[in-house]
Amino acid sequence: MIYPGFEPLAHTADKGIRAFGRDLKELFENAAFGMFSLMADLSRFAPTETREIRVEASDLAEVLRAWLAELVYQFEVDRILFVNFEVRSVEDTRLEGIARGIPFGPEIEWLGSIVKAVTHHDLDVHRTDDRWEATVIFDV
Repeated sequence: MIYPGFEPLAHTADKGIRAFGRDLKELFENAAFGMFSLMADLSRFAPTETREIRVEASDLAEVLRAWLAELVYQFEVDRILFVNFEVRSVEDTRLEGIARGIPFGPEIEWLGSIVKAVTHHDLDVHRTDDRWEATVIFDV
């Protein structure tokens, strides 16, 4: 199944996504949405919590990994399922954005694929003729 903005990837032991965007902001937002969509049906929830996220890294692919890894960290520590993402700025070495979500509760039906980490395996961000694309594999 293909979702707007991303598609799940078949992977031997882990889970992955290929995200798309007209620009880098949309690409990074769709990658975050895709990652959390592996865990739960995000369309069912209206966010009540907001977190500001700032990350820096050595290159664009690492900025994507750092963005997603920070979201996983806050998911685990603050126990928030993020359902909405807004990237305010993204450059070759930094990103500023907002993630909105809901605290864990009985209303969340987990899909059985809780993301534990964002891997470096096959990590890729590139521009095609008409859009940006990213490939990300997650340890679940």
